[in-house]
Amino acid sequence: MTGFDHFNVIGPIYDWIFGRGKVDHLVALTDISGQTRLLDIGGGTGRVSEHFQGQVKNIQVVDSARNMLKEARDRDLACVLALSECLPYRDRSYDRIIMVDALHHVADQMQTLREITRLLAPGGIAIIEEPDIHNFLVKIIALGEKIMLMRSHFLKPERIAEMVLEIGGSDVVINKKKGIAWVIITRHIE
Repeated sequence: MTGFDHFNVIGPIYDWIFGRGKVDHLVALTDISGQTRLLDIGGGTGRVSEHFQGQVKNIQVVDSARNMLKEARDRDLACVLALSECLPYRDRSYDRIIMVDALHHVADQMQTLREITRLLAPGGIAIIEEPDIHNFLVKIIALGEKIMLMRSHFLKPERIAEMVLEIGGSDVVINKKKGIAWVIITRHIE
């Protein structure tokens, strides 16, 4: 990544600025068990992953912003500094993968989706939660991020689903509610 790194600058105060948000719907969609291996891609401060602590076998938070991960470590979460396009994990090593409010920030969205499907175990579920660009307020947010020179590129949830289907090996369902879209990817059992 080149240029100004917004997330490293705001890492220490990210949760204070943006709050922790409601994750009840995401947690319900994730359908976890005590043996679940969970990967939070673009998990930043761990504000979402902390809701799964004590409920899963293990959690890994991966992000490209060192200062965001420092906050996640302070929450006793295991963290890895990496780009979403090139994740340092074995194929099929996670039962659940979440990516919350982050896909629009990555440089290569298709490669990130390839990595998600590569890492997802057969029968595993990945949930990509993104602002729904169909929503007028989200369009304003997208414009604001462009003005702040954040390399954001918002995709329609239908386009994200199409990209996953192009990769193959998974089924995709879209769930929407109040300006948020959840693209739910279920890896085929082979």
